[in-house]
Amino acid sequence: MEVHTYLANLGSALSRPGLERIEIMLAHLGHPERDLSIIHVVGTNGKGSTAQFIASALQAADQKVGLFTSPHLVKFNERIQINGMPITDEALDSIFRELYPCLEELGIGAYGSPGMFEVATALALKHFSVACVDYAILEAGMGGRYDATHVGSPVVTVFTHIDLDHTEILGETVELIAAEKADVIPPGGTVVTAPQSVDVKRVITGVAKSRGARVIDIETEYEIERALPQASGTSFSVSRKGHWRHLRISLLGLFQITNAVTALATLDVLAEKGLGIGDAQVAKGLATASWPGRLEVVGKDPLVVLDGAHNLDGCRQLAATLPLYFSWDRLHLIMSIVGKKPVRAMLEALLPLADTVTFTAPQTSRTRPIDSATLKELAGEIVEFADNVPTFHDAYQTVRHRARPHDLVCVCGSLYLVSEARKQLVVCGCLAGIMHPSAENNRAT
Repeated sequence: MEVHTYLANLGSALSRPGLERIEIMLAHLGHPERDLSIIHVVGTNGKGSTAQFIASALQAADQKVGLFTSPHLVKFNERIQINGMPITDEALDSIFRELYPCLEELGIGAYGSPGMFEVATALALKHFSVACVDYAILEAGMGGRYDATHVGSPVVTVFTHIDLDHTEILGETVELIAAEKADVIPPGGTVVTAPQSVDVKRVITGVAKSRGARVIDIETEYEIERALPQASGTSFSVSRKGHWRHLRISLLGLFQITNAVTALATLDVLAEKGLGIGDAQVAKGLATASWPGRLEVVGKDPLVVLDGAHNLDGCRQLAATLPLYFSWDRLHLIMSIVGKKPVRAMLEALLPLADTVTFTAPQTSRTRPIDSATLKELAGEIVEFADNVPTFHDAYQTVRHRARPHDLVCVCGSLYLVSEARKQLVVCGCLAGIMHPSAENNRAT
């Protein structure tokens, strides 16, 4: 069985929550998770960016870093990287062949076939173990308690911002969602948390206290000043216990400062645990971190920006961020929304900023897209002009014909749509543009 075909045909295991499948797979592979110093990144938004910041800084400190993220934008291999280099097809196939007999047995057993994310997690952990990475950074999926990344003994558990998302699975309130995610806190562990609502913070600190875990809350332990947003990035100063560091990040969005400082706090914890990393290495790593598809400029005249905002919190952040970094005569949105989301609230957060919106649907999506005609009808109450077309290609051609040189076109609402847009608008030979900028100098063996 060819690995990419197999993975593409796998469904989701969300309707069958549990850690049994991932534990059986890891046992079959020789428990690779036990070989790894894991940094577990959990939350609603900002997980991928925070993980990238941590990975980039560790690389600047000459560490060998495994990074597992999702979803991918162009090719599955992007999910599993070592020092910015995606896993090769040959390495992926080798591990898959080792795992395949276990997958066959699970398929006829009591727990059923694992989902794609579960298989991807097992493949990543084995790859990192074989490569003897110094750190393995695991970005959780949508969950926590039953997330396939809830394995091993993390050296740090990192919580990015937690908000309402996937409520049909995780719970209808932020407290319920926070409880699901906070269950990953290991006994006696160390927790780093981004700023949270009062209710979420209460849940995280409560679970941590019950398990004897230390909590580092960046909202109370770090002070941020002099944030200066520019089209090329954002500079800012951050202090902890009177020690000031002056930093710059290339990822756009003031919310990326929060993600960067969350990463910084994680690096400070690792330094306390013995990692040799200086301020210059941290600064270099944060400055060179990249995360395609997140406020990424891919075209000019008109300016074309891709952003992965796909839930209410993301739409609010995008609406607040666009005017800080860009100017335009007219703003044209190309959107799709997939899954069970608070659609009206998402549109009300973002559309007042726009002059036109064109809805479409990604051609490949593991989650059912919301009908674009329905979205058009809802948007007609908010925006000057709303349209819907079948594909991104058609939507883009329509909007480009409508847009003028000083306008802004923003593709958002679904990472599946951003993936399709990036494939069409960015030349990605051999995954170029997806890798860490220093990847060519850090080829993993």
